[in-house]
Amino acid sequence: MLRPRTMLMALALLAAVCGGCGGSSSSSGASGSGKNTILRIGTTYYIDSLNPLLAYEPQASNAFAMIYPQLVQYGPGLKIAPDWATSWEESKDGLTWTFHLKPGGKWSDGVPLTAEDAVWWVNTIFKYQNGATSYLAGELAGLKKITAPDPNTLVLTYRKPVPSALANLEQFYFMPKHVWSKYTGNDGKDMKSFDPEQHLPVVSGGPYTITQFQEKGTTVFKPNPYFYGPKSHVAAVALTYYTNATSMIADLEQNQLDFIDATPYTAANSMKGKSNITVSIAPGSEVTNLGINSNPVKPKNRELLDPRVKEALEYAIPRQELVDVVYGGHAQPWANIMSAWSGPSGWLNPDVKPLPYDIAKANQILDQLGYTRGSNGIRVAPATTGQYAQPAHPMSYSVIVPNDLDFNGDRQFSVLAAAYAKVGVQLHEISGGDVSQAYDLITAPNYTYKNADMFTWYWHPYIDPNYNLSVVTRAQWGNSSDTGFDDPTYDAMWRKQAGLVSFKQRQQLVWQMEAYLAQKRPYIQLVDTDVITAHSNSWTGFDPQLWGYCKCFYTSPHPTG
Repeated sequence: MLRPRTMLMALALLAAVCGGCGGSSSSSGASGSGKNTILRIGTTYYIDSLNPLLAYEPQASNAFAMIYPQLVQYGPGLKIAPDWATSWEESKDGLTWTFHLKPGGKWSDGVPLTAEDAVWWVNTIFKYQNGATSYLAGELAGLKKITAPDPNTLVLTYRKPVPSALANLEQFYFMPKHVWSKYTGNDGKDMKSFDPEQHLPVVSGGPYTITQFQEKGTTVFKPNPYFYGPKSHVAAVALTYYTNATSMIADLEQNQLDFIDATPYTAANSMKGKSNITVSIAPGSEVTNLGINSNPVKPKNRELLDPRVKEALEYAIPRQELVDVVYGGHAQPWANIMSAWSGPSGWLNPDVKPLPYDIAKANQILDQLGYTRGSNGIRVAPATTGQYAQPAHPMSYSVIVPNDLDFNGDRQFSVLAAAYAKVGVQLHEISGGDVSQAYDLITAPNYTYKNADMFTWYWHPYIDPNYNLSVVTRAQWGNSSDTGFDDPTYDAMWRKQAGLVSFKQRQQLVWQMEAYLAQKRPYIQLVDTDVITAHSNSWTGFDPQLWGYCKCFYTSPHPTG
């Protein structure tokens, strides 16, 4: 039933997008030709929201890049490149940044896109930064004010130099004032109730608008005729979410898809032999982890706060087995909160390396700490006294595993559970649901981080470390923090690095922070995965590294003919 239904959906989509444009769908190549072509993308990531105040999923970040203006973006080689701003200057004292915008831009509904939109949006984020807009306010850290001397110029004035200013702004998207200003009531809370996906076509300023939205179906990106930058090569991009990666691969092999933005790790090698498909494999930016509830006032299983216990737990992790079994060899053992992509920019501490797999060492540490085995082989944490006294209890912990991981989370849990059993630690799996459900479980109750023990998840770290180093600060509780880590010493280091102008000084402190986290272990990092994509040989122009980073990820691909 799936194959005929998929083909009918593709034909209906082509008709809906192209109308009488003269293109034709073919099972032997791209759907249409030239400007009448639809780029059909398969994915196992879904867009949870088109509201940047609400979204968590990485596919949402990619959608934001396609529909909303940014001052800057990352280009080839992961270097900061122009987007809405054609150029910019930094004052000698590092306090003032002047951005020159591309003139003549319009939102997709024809309303002029000007610097005033940017000023209004930034001031709105400022106004409600302690409430509704706190999620985005971090990207404007240190900003004092924003002004628009003319419709094509923005001036950003900072309280002190912010060395990561451009990297922060790459993560900041601008909303249309004439749309969003209607939803600023209730102390800004109404903005978090606004669902752009319910008001189609989305009013956009990027290269595409969205004319059809299905969270777990097909979302259609249609070119915005007023976009200020390079135009799309296609009539539309159709992004289809798959719950079954096997079906997604079959659709690519049968020319019902043109591109897969994240090929399953264990399927990559088998796909290489297909004559009509090109598989691209390169070092990636996804760092997977075993997160540990690190709230210092949590009421139960407080032994997991002890860095020595966490050290033993790291020695017990067979990372190479995870690489081979869960990731099909397409990953490397990892220990840093940042990914390998931060290395060329100098932000990756080369001394932060994973501990070797050593069951004997793990057992030795736990024995020395007094965690003796019970008759069932499970270690027992002794009773404690004091403010957070606990009775004696088995070292038995729940691990929350989200359902929408891009790797086999159940298989990874099984490997971890089997390894930990060898050191007398029992794990049991809890299904985490989708990203928002998993976050609620991990941070329960009500973002106080008192219930959970552990979880498995991942991050796609940015190139600049500022944001990802912030996710383990106390300020990110209820926003980006999933561990409940609360360490004033670390928070002070984060604030200091954010204001260091000297690259060498900031690098030294960033490296110190990475090592500090590797020792404290709010996360035990597991692997840094490869990025694996696959596309039909009827297409070219893909740059897998730029997913979520550059508007060219959708605008550059085109049929080979």
